Amino acid sequence: MIKKIATSLLFLIPVLNALATEIKISAPEYAGKSFNFYIIPNFLTDKPEVIGDGTVDASGNLSVNVEINETITVYSEFGVYKGWFVATPNDVYELILPPLEENKSSNPYFRPKWIHFALKNVAPTNINMLIENFSRQYSMQLSLNQNKIFLGRSLETAETVLANLQSKFPVTDNAYFENFKNYKYASLKYMALIQDPKPIMDEYFNNKPILYSQPEYSELFDKLFAKYLQYATQEVTNGQKINIMLNTGAFDQLIDWLTIDVQFDRGIAEAIILKGVKPLFYSKRFNTVGLFNILQEITATSTIEIHKETASKIFNELARTQYGTIAPELNLVDVKGNILNWENFKGKYVYLCFTRTDNEKFAPHKELIKEIQTNYAKDLSVIIVLEDDEVEKNVEALSCEGFEWTVLRGNTRREVYESFNVRMMPTYFLVDPQGRMAGSQAPWPDENFELQFANILKATKN
Repeated sequence: MIKKIATSLLFLIPVLNALATEIKISAPEYAGKSFNFYIIPNFLTDKPEVIGDGTVDASGNLSVNVEINETITVYSEFGVYKGWFVATPNDVYELILPPLEENKSSNPYFRPKWIHFALKNVAPTNINMLIENFSRQYSMQLSLNQNKIFLGRSLETAETVLANLQSKFPVTDNAYFENFKNYKYASLKYMALIQDPKPIMDEYFNNKPILYSQPEYSELFDKLFAKYLQYATQEVTNGQKINIMLNTGAFDQLIDWLTIDVQFDRGIAEAIILKGVKPLFYSKRFNTVGLFNILQEITATSTIEIHKETASKIFNELARTQYGTIAPELNLVDVKGNILNWENFKGKYVYLCFTRTDNEKFAPHKELIKEIQTNYAKDLSVIIVLEDDEVEKNVEALSCEGFEWTVLRGNTRREVYESFNVRMMPTYFLVDPQGRMAGSQAPWPDENFELQFANILKATKN
């Protein structure tokens, strides 16, 4: 019996390999270049998930097998480009790459050029061809009518364009394409109703399936709901009530408000909360204990498994830099080539800053940091993590007379930014002498950091 099972498994192995989706490249000028391919399976966390990688060989060829279990958008970033295409399970895609163009920009606001990968040997009914043809017509119609729709807020014009597109692209049996079209139509109508988008929320989101991996769905969801809770706290009628709910972690009351008062279904209400927690957290205007309680309640009570998982992931992500937690690993190379970690600063507080030398908001901080460091040299070290591509050249821009910085190369380990939840620059943290976080984020030097640090030091010594 064991031999029969083993023999059966051997026959199964090649079948399982054949089920993998294959991505191929044939581009001699890209020889030696590495590619990774990723998906975003859940827009509520917006975390990329790498599904395959490889390096183009000397002949310009690359073949990568990836495992996907649904029709989904696959991305890859290379040179100055960010490319995408839609892949289905058990298929083969041969990408046509644009001319090689290296990214030589040191601009912190650089954004890659978006391209929809051209594909070799695809049928007209391939999802990528359907999307390409639709997008071309959509862009042309929008260009001709944008002033009326967006500036004139003409819903009638938007619906006329929508009807024209529907006549050119009738309903198909391709579910992905139908969802793609549906939320492109929704975005069209949203342009006209941007000042009062409730009809869009009701027609396209409320009591509708949540499309966690559909980019057009998630893009419009973000526009409508990413800061829905934050804006709600500013309302004249309910703002104070919602503020109290969020700060006290009153999850049941928050859900009742969204489902009974606003009349969203339970699923979309939870999604609104999950998408809105991070903006609330990073605004520094809300009690983090209350926000964490809300996430814990979703983990414990939601009947939607992906929401339970999402709440847990967001909780863990935000909790990494909370007061009293062990600081995330550092281990970065300094400008002299030495690897530094928390052991090098043991016994002192560390004022940790993530920035770039050309960051305009950081420039006024330099002299203030020098003064703080000078006043508290026995108890405080300052570390600057630079994102710059050419640290040696740019480190001189940090110079302050009579003051030497500890400068670490941020680009040597990009995961450090993720572990500290760095979302903007500059971002500051304070780490205590035991290597624990002394707060989720520290004030900037011009936000009374010195006064707050003096109080922390006094309380600690007492």
